[in-house]
Order: sequence, then C-alpha cells, then structure tokens
Amino acid sequence: MIYDPGAIDKKFREALIEFWTLRAAAKEKGKDKTGRGEAVSGQHLDPLIHLLEEVIRESGLQDAHFYTNRRAGLPGFYRPSKQWDLVVVYKGKLAIIVELKSQVGSYGNNFNNRVEEALGSALDLQSALMEGVLKDFTPSGGYHAPFRGWLMVLAEEEESIRRGVAPNAVFPVDGVFLDSGKLVSYADRYRIFASRLVQSKQYDAAAIVTVKRGAGEHKGYGLDSFWRELAFFSAKLAST
Repeated sequence: MIYDPGAIDKKFREALIEFWTLRAAAKEKGKDKTGRGEAVSGQHLDPLIHLLEEVIRESGLQDAHFYTNRRAGLPGFYRPSKQWDLVVVYKGKLAIIVELKSQVGSYGNNFNNRVEEALGSALDLQSALMEGVLKDFTPSGGYHAPFRGWLMVLAEEEESIRRGVAPNAVFPVDGVFLDSGKLVSYADRYRIFASRLVQSKQYDAAAIVTVKRGAGEHKGYGLDSFWRELAFFSAKLAST
C-alpha cells in the first residue's frame, strides 16, 4: 500500500460523523436522556477502530489477528489484565496496541482521570512487556517491539476551548500550561499531554483531535504523525 494521508483523512472524517451518530442514537435510547447513555454505549468508537484495522491491513498486515473491545484484553503487571480498544497479534507475537478515548462534556471532572488512565496503562503495559508475562510474546522480548498508540477525540465547544482559572499549586506550574496567568484550555492541555506521551516514550504515537458535535471536520495535534507511524510500522513488520 502507498501511504495516502489524504485518503485516510477523508475516511477519518467519515468515521467521526458516524461516531456522533452512534452517540446520538445511544443517548436517544437512554432512559435519563442526560447523555450518559452516549458515553457508556461502548460502540461510539467502533468506526475509528474499523479505520485503524483498515490502515493496518492495507499497510501489509492482512494475515494478522485483530482483537477489539472486550476481546482486546492483555495481561498486566500491576493488575491481572487491561482491556484495550485494539490489539493486533502477528505471527503469534504482540504487534500493535491502541487506546482510544473520547470526551464530550464534564471536562473538569474527567481531564485528570484521562491523564492518569493513560499514564497508568502505559506503565502497566511497559512493565508487563519488560518483566511480566507479555515479555514472552514480543519479537525481541522487550517493550520497544509493539507499536503503542493513544488517540483522543474531544468535543470542540466553549467549555473545552476556553482558558481555565488560575492554577492552585504549592510550587509554580510549568509555564507551558499557562496563558496570561490562567490555565490553557482543555484542548491545549490534551495537546501538551499527547506531545509529552511521545516525548517521554510512553507511547509511540499520540494524537488529540477536536471536532464540533455532529461534524467530521477536525483539528488538533499529532494525527498525521499517528497515521504515518502506524502505517509505516505495519509495513515494516509485514516485510520481516
């Protein structure tokens, strides 16, 4: 497959529209109509998972085994297991692990939770790959072998893009999180987080996209790199 970012982006926009459609359908079916049904339906991220599978297959890993959602559990080091969104096994070895997240509303309550989840999952996975049972299922017996990806879809709305209140901390907050004395928006905090996930080698690729409700047009950080790294990794693995 010739890597075609334009074609992937078109399909990504279509997947985002379907993402919103599934959330709306789940909300409509929910008894309380509050939106909780949207978040717990367990299907709204499926269009993105399908696109991930397509990119990986077309990049050369047609013969890989794909595990998604509840079937995508991996043993951990600090806990018995962790359910990922996509796990790919190639020639009996762990090849690709991807975590997908979305946030629509409740930004103040959930931002820190999302950060802590991603970091905790990365540490647990890394330890399982280096010292735990997963070490036996990687080509090189080390945590650098599998591709680890993290992707966040964030609703673009007033609450997610406005600056926050002045931070409350014992020592000065890292200036990258500040804008004129206030905290940068949640969208920008996620952008910084995604960048540092890769910088610190917690994940091989991480991206955050913001998208308005019901739309497919998006903007954000790291998405082009995410698709490129995933496609190139798959192609390289297929050639071995």
